[in-house]
Amino acid sequence: MINSGCAGSSAPTKRRQCLCIAIPASFTEDIPHLREKTYRIGLVGRACSIFRVDQIMIYYDNPEKDQANDADLTAAVLRYMNMPQYLRRTLIKMDSKLQFVGILPPLRAPHHPLTRDRKDLRIGMLRQGVVTGGQGKSSLVDIGLSEPAVVQGSLPRKSIVTVRITRTTGGVEAAKAEDSEIRIYWGYTVTLTKNPLAESTRRIGFDLVISTSRYGNSISEVLPNLQSTWAKSNKILVAFGSPTRGLKEILEHEGLDLNDYADFIVNTIPDQGVETVRTEEAIYTSLSILNILG
Repeated sequence: MINSGCAGSSAPTKRRQCLCIAIPASFTEDIPHLREKTYRIGLVGRACSIFRVDQIMIYYDNPEKDQANDADLTAAVLRYMNMPQYLRRTLIKMDSKLQFVGILPPLRAPHHPLTRDRKDLRIGMLRQGVVTGGQGKSSLVDIGLSEPAVVQGSLPRKSIVTVRITRTTGGVEAAKAEDSEIRIYWGYTVTLTKNPLAESTRRIGFDLVISTSRYGNSISEVLPNLQSTWAKSNKILVAFGSPTRGLKEILEHEGLDLNDYADFIVNTIPDQGVETVRTEEAIYTSLSILNILG
């Protein structure tokens, strides 16, 4: 039996489907200061963890601008958030882009355990770690304790692995856990495509694409059909626009119509009471509604 190591209620289950969101490289370009940029990105990382998003895709939405700095910042902060605290010092290099990460909210996701003492470990508990070296035919893995776990087999040094605790007395021993063994939510990955939205979507490949737009159908109108399609899908993308341009305008710039790009165009905030909805607000609203689909 696999145990996440989370205190309190049981750990959240992993989604049957792979759920991905797409956000633009311009996500923070309207904010002048790095501190506020970092905070906004943190809201996305937190939302993705709350709603068990598996992948965050960052796409280039304005070919007339050099978007590398904003895209790299978004990717760096999101990856930092997803990394367990005890691995950050080892795996993340000092970077000026990360100087304000102290304001980020903690994720408290299953792969961010609070347990740092061997006596609190349980057989079957999952831990994420980094391979620090070898010991004969075994590997030493830092899993956030005062001593490394011994894992059978030779694993590449500095590789990130998930292990399952097999012994806690007389030294910590563990076995490498395969993806199929991990049945709880285990964080997200970040993909920086450096391509426009439609090309990024095509290259990665999804069997269900949902666009969020104020020009879309009200969520209440499409929910029954969307629920049926969602249940049959294996890899789902929910795409979001930028602070200044919606998906309709972004795709028109690529020479595409929104109807040709997405399987569903959904307005998750019908009759919105403000002129514009910020991207991070749309992410929280949309994912909270789509979460009921499973």
